[in-house]
Amino acid sequence: MTWIVALGIALSLPWSTAQARPVVMVFHQVGTGTGLSLSVSPETLRQRVMTLRSLGYRFVTSTEAASASRADRVAVIQFDDGFESVYQLAFPVLRELGVPGTAYVIWSRLNQPGSMTTAQLAELRAAGWEIGNHSHSHATLSDLAPRGLQRELMPPSSQAGERPARCVAYPLNRHDARVRREAKRQGMQCGVAGGPPALGRTDPMALPAPAITAWDDTLLPLRARWGIDARAPLLTAGFIYAAADGLGSDHPPVSPPLTWNPAHYELLGNGAFSAMWRGERELRLAWREGAWSLNLAARRGVGTSQGRYTGGAVALNLAPLTVAAGVDTNGPLLGAALALGGYGEVWGRTSHVNGSWGWAWGGTLIPADYWQVTGAHDHSSTHLGLRVAVPWQNSEGRPLRVGGGYRWGVDQGAYAEVEYHVGSYGMAAEVTATGRFGVRFTSVW
Repeated sequence: MTWIVALGIALSLPWSTAQARPVVMVFHQVGTGTGLSLSVSPETLRQRVMTLRSLGYRFVTSTEAASASRADRVAVIQFDDGFESVYQLAFPVLRELGVPGTAYVIWSRLNQPGSMTTAQLAELRAAGWEIGNHSHSHATLSDLAPRGLQRELMPPSSQAGERPARCVAYPLNRHDARVRREAKRQGMQCGVAGGPPALGRTDPMALPAPAITAWDDTLLPLRARWGIDARAPLLTAGFIYAAADGLGSDHPPVSPPLTWNPAHYELLGNGAFSAMWRGERELRLAWREGAWSLNLAARRGVGTSQGRYTGGAVALNLAPLTVAAGVDTNGPLLGAALALGGYGEVWGRTSHVNGSWGWAWGGTLIPADYWQVTGAHDHSSTHLGLRVAVPWQNSEGRPLRVGGGYRWGVDQGAYAEVEYHVGSYGMAAEVTATGRFGVRFTSVW
């Protein structure tokens, strides 16, 4: 199974021998505040434009970048949220340099203090800028049921008679197949998803936008050349750890993680990584390339025997069905998942367990905005859980989530959990009725 982990390491390195195109630089405020991608000074903005120009890049809008060929060296200057400082401080600099920007607006904040006005957006459009959709209220789109997605992605009526938004920037970089489909229904031609570049052809509905760092004045040529994302060290370390943890191991093989879906696609963005410690250690990676996805899982230190598991599968989406095939520690692995009309998915898998074929199935249901029900069952365990996003900090996509559930069989008993999201990252803590404690780190893009 070493090749599976090696493949995971390779995918965790978002570099390719070809130029990473397009280069998308995402900012929010201009000239105020601190942070990595949240703010940029006018002087720094000017310098980064000049750096990319010296490397042969030309500047375009998001929609133009989505249709550019891979051989075309293009760059996008993107501003999320619609802060007024973009108009006041970034617009003069970029106008002087002859560079168009793309401003993604949170429509409910338009004409509010600190945000741009309708007149200012019109002036940006007249200067060649693109005005994009950043949702109605900056909701976490992947947490919404179909009606909520429609509400958040529908362009405002105030755009009637104006050129409607043709591209969407997914708030907090969180999206999935349901979100991308709804964006298309609303007339969007492209979407910006964050994260490292695709290994193959870029999906126009999920353009990469590697995270800006405080060191970009130095690292920008490397980011432009290779598409290096801030997640690269994290993903690489995670899978090197998984590989090293399994080297020379004589511990017995065990079954796959109970809730692991090898046909993960419907609720997947461009990628997801998670690391969990709850007595055992568990890593998962999912990576999407168009209609294909690769799903990897590794378990270590399971039970008193310190059992281990490594598995991987390649999945193909044939909407609404996704089929998967791969291998794991025990032999062949097959899986399938069925989309539930925008409300989630159900899935099943089969693999060798203790010398015979064993089945597992489960699902995730999103019955209402910010509510998620999960369930799974295999030969030895059953899981049922509920997670709800607390209606607090709505403008940040309700980052605080609470939940709980019950497990039968292995680790039997009730459990409770709390999770907090910071953008596209999340940290969760879990405690069981028996006093067992666990933590989970996640990163999506």
